[in-house]
Amino acid sequence: MRVEEAVLPGVGRKYTITVRSGDRLVIVVHTSGKRELQYFEGDADEPAAALDLTDEEARELGAILAGVLFHPEAVGNTRSKLGEKVIEWIRILPGTRLAGRRVAEMPLPPGAHLLAVDRPGAPLIPNPPPDTLLEVGDTLVVAGTREAVEALKERL
Repeated sequence: MRVEEAVLPGVGRKYTITVRSGDRLVIVVHTSGKRELQYFEGDADEPAAALDLTDEEARELGAILAGVLFHPEAVGNTRSKLGEKVIEWIRILPGTRLAGRRVAEMPLPPGAHLLAVDRPGAPLIPNPPPDTLLEVGDTLVVAGTREAVEALKERL
């Protein structure tokens, strides 16, 4: 896979992803948060499909692609690349120091990454912005090395 990035002055950024088959996915990320996706088969000059996404829809799609909502069993070469990496779901319980704090204040150790916040009765918040307020009942979706994720759990 090859990824090319271009700055579009006054618009945002354009990413062109070419996969092994030669097909291309062009993603334009507007400064407003809107995303445009275009799929090109082979060397075609016109897209075979196009889709406009809001910022929220793009984040949800990114979470799906990253395996936040469903983590398929790793097989073959993928398993060796994952090594000691884990994805864990950590619930914020009453009395937890994180309740009422923002994501930016979360004590993430090196090697741990917050992928999403799952809030009961609300849409998933993938790649939550730093100003996201954490609430009792939220479930944090965290990925990283086993050591880093365990260190985070101990800090909480």
